[in-house]
Amino acid sequence: MTSNLGLPPKPTLGSIRPFTPNGRERFSLDNGMQVSMFELGSAPLVYLRLVIQTQPSADANLSWIEKYVAEYMGEGTTDLDADLFAEAFAAIGGQLHIFADDTSTNFSATVPSEFMVEALNLVSMAALRPEFPESEAERLQTNLLRELDLSKDQPQVNAAEGFRKALYGSSHPFGRLLPRRENLLDFTPEIAASYSKAHHVSNRAHLYISGQFDRSLVKGAVEKNFASWVQGSSSSSSLSAASPSHQTVLFDRPGAEQSTIYWGLPISHPGDASWIGLEVLNALLGGSFHSRITLNIREDKGYTYSPRSMMTARAEDGIWLQVADVTTDVTAPALSEIFKEIMSAREAAPTTDELEAIKQYMIGSFVREMSESGSRMGHFMFSDRHNLSDSEDALYIDRVQGILPEDLRMLAEQFIDPNRMTLSVVGDAQKIKDELEKLEILASVEIAV
Repeated sequence: MTSNLGLPPKPTLGSIRPFTPNGRERFSLDNGMQVSMFELGSAPLVYLRLVIQTQPSADANLSWIEKYVAEYMGEGTTDLDADLFAEAFAAIGGQLHIFADDTSTNFSATVPSEFMVEALNLVSMAALRPEFPESEAERLQTNLLRELDLSKDQPQVNAAEGFRKALYGSSHPFGRLLPRRENLLDFTPEIAASYSKAHHVSNRAHLYISGQFDRSLVKGAVEKNFASWVQGSSSSSSLSAASPSHQTVLFDRPGAEQSTIYWGLPISHPGDASWIGLEVLNALLGGSFHSRITLNIREDKGYTYSPRSMMTARAEDGIWLQVADVTTDVTAPALSEIFKEIMSAREAAPTTDELEAIKQYMIGSFVREMSESGSRMGHFMFSDRHNLSDSEDALYIDRVQGILPEDLRMLAEQFIDPNRMTLSVVGDAQKIKDELEKLEILASVEIAV
């Protein structure tokens, strides 16, 4: 007796329901600090995110200074030391997370709605009156040095650093992913305090508040806690964008069982008319679980477990990137298959059914994100970072639905050109270099030093 268990029939896609994302109320203080607030969700919680725009230093000696300062700002304030501050936040059911990325320092917390005023008071202490105790300097420096050592041993970090250096150059802040060890040893509490005073200023700050709260209480608490924050110089946004660089950079990792691949190029940026179409193209190529590259090299070939493509964006600057960890002996075949999928997207439009499925995925993801406080806040932050109108979110679904199959082919032809792509790969050079050099789609292989 044979089993006749088959796959369930493919579901029929329904029509897209109308959806309007939550708007926000905005106001500013006399010192230039911006505030956005919107109510969302039914749980009695408030989500707070204070974002201070910074710019990575052009001085290579100061790489990771933002990270160092953010770590130091968790060591208490002039009002409360680190232990008392943590206890104060715990008493209202929350915890403050302070972290830095390429372009900002962030203070993030979630607390019960009834303690919103107390939370704003504590956030203002951390941002306006940080303490940089000498007693914690050696420990924080040791932590950074340990993080650096661990990062250097991760193939994904090595591949990312090689990719960014190729697109931005070693003198560009975004082209330097890791600092030099000797520079971290020069960081001091005085340097941290000086950096914070110069860069953590009111006119670079934007406070985002979402959840369930009393708007009049918010405005009063914000004015009380942040009105005294001093202004400083405006954050410059004059950093140059990534430039295409047809290179193949190989980081030798003898004995590696896998090769880590970072393969991509500069594209357009948020606000450009092509951006939403490129988001759909990315989901079609490698940015969704059922994308072409994923189905090919994961499901069909079994070369890798978690390939993905992504789009990253900074001011007037965007990049498309395919990332994968593949078994060493199929490094070249995996790249050939990725190339094949890129060329297929450039040469022929997707079918209507395939495009509609991708559109449904994109719109469903968008609606879910707009319905959650944290991710909705993230969209507002993205809009502010790229000087986009809030109306862009309201138009998103219609714009996705308006994309035609031929639009995607034309976008792929215009932007995803293999002859302009940079490959950064970490793997066993003895086993993969010769195979990479046989691929005509790649530039000549350079061994990184």
